[in-house]
Amino acid sequence: MIDSGPRAGPEVGGAGGSRYPGAMNLGLDVPALAAVVGARVAPGTPETPIVSLRIDSRSVQPGDVFFALRGAQADGHAYAEQALRNGAVAVVVERGRAPATGLALEVDDPLAALQAAAAWHRARFTGTVVAVTGSNGKTIVKDALTALLSTRFRVAATPGSWNSQVGVPLAVLSAPMDAEMYIFEAGISAPGEMPAHARILRPDVGVLTNIGVAHIGSLGSREQTAREKLALFQGIVAPRWTLVPGDEPQLSAWTATTESSVMYHSGPAPVLRWEIVEASRTSTLVRLAGTTLEVPTTSPHLLQDVMVAAQAAFLLGVPVSAMGEVLAAFTFPSTRMEHWRSPEGLLIVNDACSADPLSVQAAVRATAQAADPAGRKVFVFAGMRELGADEERQHQLVGRLAAEQGFGALVAVGDAPGLGATCSAFAAAAPGAQTVRVASVAEARGVLRELAHPGDTVLVKGPRAAGLDQVARELWESIAPKRLIVDLSAIRENIRWFRAQCPNTKILAMLKAWAYGTELPRIARWMQTAAVDWIGVSAVDEGAAVRRAGVHLPILVLLADPAEVDKVLRYNLTLGVYSLAFARAAFAAAERAERELSVHLEVDTGMGRMGVLPREIADFLTLLRGSRFVRLTGVMTHLSSADDPTADDFTHGQLDQFDAVIAQLAAAGFTNLVRHASATSGAIRFPRGRYDMLRIGLGLYGIAPGPALADDVKDLTLAVAFVSRVARIAVYHQGDRIGYSGTFRVPTEQMRVGLVETGYNDGVPWRLSNAGKVVVRGHEVPIVGRVSMDSLTIDLSRVPDAVEGDSVLLFGEHDGAVLRPEAVAATAGTIPYELLVKVDNRRVQRVFVGD
Repeated sequence: MIDSGPRAGPEVGGAGGSRYPGAMNLGLDVPALAAVVGARVAPGTPETPIVSLRIDSRSVQPGDVFFALRGAQADGHAYAEQALRNGAVAVVVERGRAPATGLALEVDDPLAALQAAAAWHRARFTGTVVAVTGSNGKTIVKDALTALLSTRFRVAATPGSWNSQVGVPLAVLSAPMDAEMYIFEAGISAPGEMPAHARILRPDVGVLTNIGVAHIGSLGSREQTAREKLALFQGIVAPRWTLVPGDEPQLSAWTATTESSVMYHSGPAPVLRWEIVEASRTSTLVRLAGTTLEVPTTSPHLLQDVMVAAQAAFLLGVPVSAMGEVLAAFTFPSTRMEHWRSPEGLLIVNDACSADPLSVQAAVRATAQAADPAGRKVFVFAGMRELGADEERQHQLVGRLAAEQGFGALVAVGDAPGLGATCSAFAAAAPGAQTVRVASVAEARGVLRELAHPGDTVLVKGPRAAGLDQVARELWESIAPKRLIVDLSAIRENIRWFRAQCPNTKILAMLKAWAYGTELPRIARWMQTAAVDWIGVSAVDEGAAVRRAGVHLPILVLLADPAEVDKVLRYNLTLGVYSLAFARAAFAAAERAERELSVHLEVDTGMGRMGVLPREIADFLTLLRGSRFVRLTGVMTHLSSADDPTADDFTHGQLDQFDAVIAQLAAAGFTNLVRHASATSGAIRFPRGRYDMLRIGLGLYGIAPGPALADDVKDLTLAVAFVSRVARIAVYHQGDRIGYSGTFRVPTEQMRVGLVETGYNDGVPWRLSNAGKVVVRGHEVPIVGRVSMDSLTIDLSRVPDAVEGDSVLLFGEHDGAVLRPEAVAATAGTIPYELLVKVDNRRVQRVFVGD
């Protein structure tokens, strides 16, 4: 098995759906790569530049090199020929397994070769490399540290939880060369794995979160776990430091022999002392070194992780006074103590991503604190893995703790060793509570529908592989009447589609309007794992929110105010310059701050909205040359009518003007610029307008920006679904009026009319009254009567088996049914953009699937 870290799974070859994008910015050609990985190539092999390194043949583009790795579900060698057909300039394979045609670099072990390439790339870094490891909390510490450091430095970090034998090298290989801080996490699950990470990362400073009992079954003991983890820091020498727990006896031998400076984040002498001031049901006030900060969690172990990150950030140069805004807005990764509350008051705490004893106990305590005292607490638990001889005792402790914290029911899911001990201990300590043992996730869903009621709190906790995350989501969907479902796997496939259509072109994910009404911080952070190159937003505050979410990709802000330049500088954003007046004010602000400001020049070639006019370029260059701190890194324009075939001549005229401006800038010495003109429509319809980068917005979600592109996007996958449910069904008779003003009268002898718990206050266009359609049980049915503020009514005559509680698809794709947003928007007399962004984010829960 290749990925032996906590997120192991099918990820190599062509059948696994790799969550790792390619490694970029390498500066290698094929013979140079061969030398790095220890392969031989024939004399005269072309010095073809390499675009990126890939481990998934389906994502290979021209100029890539494919590494054929052996995985748990697939062997990458089976897909080497496919990678070559897709344009790979070479494949890296085991000796003797080269495909019949194409250039193959034969090595003893392709994984070791990938790691060697990563070590070579790491050696080129000039910034500070921070390595984070520990039994748990690595990703939270890494994400929080990234968010804190991003206010002061250019930061690159491990995307998601790429901490395995495959993940670490690909995280390093994807890191840009110009970062000032690099933050990588490293995980192990078997002895002897950490030295490979250490050879790649060679950290300048290190952070050890804790020493727990996760993977103790394979590592043997806590003492052995400590030795394995600490191997990551063996090359750190004072005055560089390692930040470790100060109350961990397993570290005493290491602290006596390490050559690094040892700092402590807990125990009697931490770097910064902190204490809890007050805890609410949703956040915790913490006093850190005398400064009161709010952290949006009630979980003790998540709070501890954030405080570890805060102390590391302080050591790296971030003052405590600058941490408040970042920590208050910090968003935790998916399934890390997510709180979902239904309108009826049922709280679901979804923490189904790990299950070591420390995190389980902390989740139980935090959930008990967040629960409504008047309701019952239900604990859904799939057990803990790899605990060795301590397995039964640790499971007993969990059962007793749940009883002590007042849980009234335990639902034990699956056959994990030790679950029986949890059930027995819980039943003995809480004789009046319910204990239910089920064999499968499907059974758990049924039990929970009976157990959970309004006002109750349900904690879902277990290893990611147990599938409990889906239980939490399905339970939520069964009780939440309104939800906007975002399919991240569909977005990933759509990005791959644009990559295939537009090879060798960067992709900027345009996430304006709070990521088109989805959830900006979460989508932006996920985008780092989806092989996009840039993030685009409209407002500075949106860019700041993305940075605070831990995103290290370049972020372009299109519409800023001169007064916000200090925030642009603080969060390391790239500024779109849209007028000479704005340029003067923004450049002056950068001069006052004496900090470098990266800008993209926007040129108005016919949009007539914003941008420096072509005739003003000389004046802009005069301003630019007069500034010591402004760096022109890109040039862009907007195509106003790329989705309209009748205006193609006008669009080509815009591109002609843009080409002329590019030539004018080149003549002035500005040649190494990122050039971009096309959004989704232009990317599809105008190959000449692709330049160096595309700004893809609506296309990410599989939606056509205009009618002329309906056929062009047929291979994209709809990634959103606006779903509600039938709250009431009643039979009305001929002549009965339905809805306000009685605008609909029943035309038949009788009609089954369903009430849907969603209206124009939730984002359903009022103009769909008596005109729109929805989907129930796979059938399109008409909206009858007026759309009300909180509800609408539908004709269920064609769906005689419909019942109260059935799902209603308002637009998108859900459970095999499709209702195109473009068609719904056309019926409502609007555009798909408005349809998406008007889905109210206070009343309609966002649910993310397919991560």
